[in-house]
Amino acid sequence: MRALLFWFTYCLGLGASEHRIASYSPGATQTLLDLGCSAEIVMATRWCPLPKDHLAARDADVFLPDLERLLRTKPDLVIIPRMANPLWAEKCVKAGLRTIILNPESGSSCSKDILLLGEATDRIDEAKRIADLLRGRPAKLSRKVIVVWDGVMAGPDSYLAEPLAVASLQSALPKGAWVKFDWELLAAANPEAVLWIQNSPVNEPMRVNSEKIAEMGRISVIKDLPCLKKGQIYLGNSGSNWLPGSGLSRINPDLKSVRDALDR
Repeated sequence: MRALLFWFTYCLGLGASEHRIASYSPGATQTLLDLGCSAEIVMATRWCPLPKDHLAARDADVFLPDLERLLRTKPDLVIIPRMANPLWAEKCVKAGLRTIILNPESGSSCSKDILLLGEATDRIDEAKRIADLLRGRPAKLSRKVIVVWDGVMAGPDSYLAEPLAVASLQSALPKGAWVKFDWELLAAANPEAVLWIQNSPVNEPMRVNSEKIAEMGRISVIKDLPCLKKGQIYLGNSGSNWLPGSGLSRINPDLKSVRDALDR
């Protein structure tokens, strides 16, 4: 279904040098900005990381999609996140709009999405350059960490697997994309570091957080974990850099600093 939608709509005008893009994915919007498509974005969500003075409509809502509202922006390319109702994609196609559905989440989905968007916007070379930032694999053996974000923990099949691997890190969980947070699961995973991500519109560096260390030290099931005793507990803001898109390449310095600290 995904491939048919893409190739059917591919024929409607992929060769155009400029586009009018409606993005229903904040992560994809960041990728579009990094590909140099800012002026081509005509519609985005209110969570998309656009400059305040950007002229795009901010009322794209993948959970309550409105075809008439979409058509008023006169897009020729619509980008839809992986979790969207497939009927919405079909409506867009029937309306004559070239429609892309982002790849199902996996340990390589972000680089695939970047290449997909690069092809769709005629920016293949730049997309390859950005995707390569997420696909590098250092020679070091991976160290195991846990990323906790919004009540869930990132597993080895989450989209965060790529940026973690670039820094020679990997999820300490045995399987899955996202697992509901649980102190006992955290204890059983016994990570070498814990990375807490808090929701924020602002990107900020990840740092060791004494408050989180103190909080975790009061939880009996984890208070004796080596990572806690060594102070390997970090806190960072999500911003747009942790979204599933090209922004992930910007967290490489943070993740590498965690890896360096583990090596000391």
